[in-house]
Parts: sequence; structure tokens; C-alpha cells
Amino acid sequence: MQEDELRDLIRQETSNAIKQALAGQQDELLTVKQLCERIPGLSRYLFKKLDEKAKLKNTRGKYSLQSVKGAMQSH
Repeated sequence: MQEDELRDLIRQETSNAIKQALAGQQDELLTVKQLCERIPGLSRYLFKKLDEKAKLKNTRGKYSLQSVKGAMQSH
């Protein structure tokens, strides 16, 4: 197996594992645009400020819906 194939396989399996874990928690990984559409009152500007304060973790440019909502309530 080539290094590139192995890297792609690991990425796919990691992504699947994360999706399954979040599905069990009734959570989703969403882009900033999707978060702004789903959460009333959230704009890109407010998200950027929230991200700086709460230091939200992202997975390939996507954020956990539950962690963003939690950060909004605490900040």
C-alpha cells in the first residue's frame, strides 16, 4: 500500500469515526456558513470573535454545533 493511499484511508476512517461519535451525541460538524444559517443571530463576524475567545476546535474547517452553542451561552 502506498503512502498516499494509506493517508487517504486514515483520513476517511478518522472522519467516519468522528461522524459516528457526533451522531451518538446528536451533534453535527458544520462549516461557518452552515452554523450562521442554523443559529439565529450568528454572523461570520460574531463567529470569528467567539472563536477567538472560546478557542473552538475545528476539524478540517468544520465546527461542532453543540460546542458553538455552548460557547455562545458561556461568553
